[in-house]
Amino acid sequence: MVILSDEEVVKGLLEKRADCIRYLYREYFPLAKSFVTRNSGTYEDAEDVFHDGLIALYTKCSKGSLILNCSMKTYFYSICRNIWKQRLDRKWRLCYRDNLVNDTNEMLMTEEMDIEEEKLERRRLYETHFLSLPGDCQKILKLFIKKVPLREIASLLGFKDEGYVKTRKYLCKNMLRKRILKDPKCKNLLNYE
Repeated sequence: MVILSDEEVVKGLLEKRADCIRYLYREYFPLAKSFVTRNSGTYEDAEDVFHDGLIALYTKCSKGSLILNCSMKTYFYSICRNIWKQRLDRKWRLCYRDNLVNDTNEMLMTEEMDIEEEKLERRRLYETHFLSLPGDCQKILKLFIKKVPLREIASLLGFKDEGYVKTRKYLCKNMLRKRILKDPKCKNLLNYE
């Protein structure tokens, strides 16, 4: 059985190596699963928390803002613990943070985790509704986000002119916006205090 050092885990994440992800799943997932299932969660909740934790860890590593004062395993466990506690907090509007904040460093880490969790929730909400759009809307919006010129989008998608692309983009964007705003999860994110 291969054991990776903390540095190797960071390097593997940045290189998006499958063997590193498998290692993290094998070594770190049981911690997340144990915590989540002991605290009102299901196996599926644990998988979601683990994956969101991986995204948060990858983001920290890729920004170069990861500073370890403990082992990577302990750090990752705290990420997952904070993600799950925030979800419970949102779900039942209970305050669990008193147990999280013991000193200034941990308070700063908790605030960073709050920001990361909110970003993940918003991204998940956006992606869910983006994927529910018709295929041509997804293509138009993806190309628009990549700043492909309207004339080129029209050519790529077989539309007659850039005016039609502009109109379709506007309609698709509004369709996405309405779907997101109708979602109860969006209301929770907007009303979160």
